[in-house]
Amino acid sequence: MSHIVIVGAGIVGLSVARDALKRGHQVTILEQGSSPNPRSASFDSHRMIRYHYGAFGGYTRMVTPAFDAWERVWSDLGTEHFENTGAVAISLQANDYGEKTLKAFQEVGQEHEVHDRAAMETLCPHLTLPAGAWGVTGGRGGPLFAGQIVTELTQWVLDRGAVIRAHCQVNAVDLERGVARLADGSEVTGDLLLVAAGAWISRLLPERFGNSPTFRQGLCYVDPPANYVESWRQAPAIVAIGDHGGYTLPDRRGAGLKFGHGGHRKLAKPEELGFGSDLAAESAVILGAFKPFLKEPQGYKPTRIQVGFYEMDSSRRFNVEMHTRGVVVTNCDGQMFKFGPLLGERIMGMFEGGQTAAALGRWAAGY
Repeated sequence: MSHIVIVGAGIVGLSVARDALKRGHQVTILEQGSSPNPRSASFDSHRMIRYHYGAFGGYTRMVTPAFDAWERVWSDLGTEHFENTGAVAISLQANDYGEKTLKAFQEVGQEHEVHDRAAMETLCPHLTLPAGAWGVTGGRGGPLFAGQIVTELTQWVLDRGAVIRAHCQVNAVDLERGVARLADGSEVTGDLLLVAAGAWISRLLPERFGNSPTFRQGLCYVDPPANYVESWRQAPAIVAIGDHGGYTLPDRRGAGLKFGHGGHRKLAKPEELGFGSDLAAESAVILGAFKPFLKEPQGYKPTRIQVGFYEMDSSRRFNVEMHTRGVVVTNCDGQMFKFGPLLGERIMGMFEGGQTAAALGRWAAGY
């Protein structure tokens, strides 16, 4: 039995803990907030899983095994926290996200269907699209109910012997010795030290990640016009509209209709801006990006902003680094949730000799 020490109780930390416990190891999780932590990037009403990844065909290939890993999670939890609404990328011009996704689907052999403008407006009656627009659907997709998943995984690992030290401040880590140094001066040592600290990684490893770009993102939950409540609920999740960076998740299981807009994110660390939000100002920016494509745009009423922070560099590829006794997972770009259980299984498989650290790193980067 080895001792696996995990910094961060988000989806990656909990997924590594789950697989480590199933393999018979001892697990200690060090979490700076409560567990689960509503301020972690993993905690939201729902997060999207889909095959659409633009030109990043490597991530499209990873989605089927990710779904397989989620099936194993549902078996462990005894319930499924996912709904298959499907997902669509809408193309507005040549070589945008939708067209890149279609080419990637064709290259990797992913089943898909192309819908012309009229078919798209039938599929999504709440949208009005410009001439020449079209969409591509393919495979399963839709909401993973993230808050419920993290809450139940937390309880699952506790019930199987994991130790979770909540409100535990880690000040530094030694990846070669597998040591986490706490604010009170004590140390916790593992045979493997996993650091999955999200936007707080620069504080733990300033020499390596001190200049990594950290972003604040606000996601807008809205009540749609009465005429379109049901059509939004039944429509597929929107991965992208052209290249304007917008996406939506439908209101299933009371999670709410959510709009996100990549152009709304800003460079900032959690300690700089905190978790407050300005509902009127932020919703105006996020919904404003969608207004050209919405019927009755004036009828959308924002209800709240979900604030999160994450690391993302220009590569937009996950970074998994192996050291002598430590693994760092970073650069997750708000995209890691769907791959969390699969990555947890792959990290523990690597720890037990199932693959090399180099192979794991290339796989995680989508190559």
